[in-house]
Amino acid sequence: MDDLNMVSTVAGALSERAKIAVASQLKNKFVRGDVEIPERLVENLSYHLGKGETHYPDRPGMLELRKCIGKELGSYLDDPRDQNEVLVTASEGEAVFVTMLGLDLVPEGGVVAQKELRHQALFDWMGIRVYGLEDTGIPVAYWELDSGIGEEWFKGNVGTKICAFGNALYGEGSEILKLASDTIMVGSLSSLLGIHGFDLGFVSAEASLLKRITSWKQASSICAPSPSQRVALWALGERP
Repeated sequence: MDDLNMVSTVAGALSERAKIAVASQLKNKFVRGDVEIPERLVENLSYHLGKGETHYPDRPGMLELRKCIGKELGSYLDDPRDQNEVLVTASEGEAVFVTMLGLDLVPEGGVVAQKELRHQALFDWMGIRVYGLEDTGIPVAYWELDSGIGEEWFKGNVGTKICAFGNALYGEGSEILKLASDTIMVGSLSSLLGIHGFDLGFVSAEASLLKRITSWKQASSICAPSPSQRVALWALGERP
């Protein structure tokens, strides 16, 4: 990091990082000369770093990733989700975090859900009360797909439904079920087959709602730069 901080421009820093990557791929042989950096990537990162933000207008590879997630989510719906209805996050935990903020459940909101949630500590920290499945009149239902609880209660007359997939979206042998078309979906990409170490998450919702959720994602990303950094390295040829 110290060496990169000595480089005066974003383009220079990227060039130095790319040289390291190429040298590694050539079994540590030294590579002379400049490594070509995509002009658009430099422009995006200059914009992004200049504003002190951790994501930038056009993340390389993100459109394709969102399309893949939307297509896979279509297995649980009547139709695939559009890429504009999918947001990539740092983890499922961040997806839950920004979704609750986007739904205006913080503070003192509530969801009906099963006991011992995977993200119970997060709910407690955010001040969101978790009601039992027997409670009625709670407008938001939150269901973890791997909880072992059947989906019958989840299909009841609840205004907002959130389904947390965990690792099930690209997992092996996951049971396919049909969810309501307006279900908010969150999950992890850590089990994405063939991409080991690709530890990201996602949230998918109707476009106008996702826009509200995305505004919170943009704020939280200031404190969590790793997703954008990972995508930048991906564009430069680094692979997990």
